[in-house]
Amino acid sequence: MPEPTITSGAAGAALVAIVSALVGQELGPFLTIAAAAFIGALVSLGEVVTPTRREAVLYIVRYVLMALVITGTLSFLIERYTGLPAIEMLALVAFVIGWVGNRWTTLRMAAIALVETFLGRKGADK
Repeated sequence: MPEPTITSGAAGAALVAIVSALVGQELGPFLTIAAAAFIGALVSLGEVVTPTRREAVLYIVRYVLMALVITGTLSFLIERYTGLPAIEMLALVAFVIGWVGNRWTTLRMAAIALVETFLGRKGADK
């Protein structure tokens, strides 16, 4: 393999700078979401039994794609109800989506139980 030269490194850096300037505004949030979700999914992968590498890769891909689809909406809702800027919440929300991983069913059941408890208490108060 040929040794890298200063010219090839400078050309690569220039190419990255040009591409970043051209598509950075459009792809920046998506890359942020994908990177944060990837890290979160890697953390949760340690808790999941995946007999094959293929299953591990599919696990990671599933939650990164899920984060790409859901993060914008969740960040918007957080901004709307808390006043925190949505653009600043993207990485945190994407990380949490990836980190929760297979625990979504458990969280959904807990949320339903909480709502049922709340509605039961409301009905008892009247």
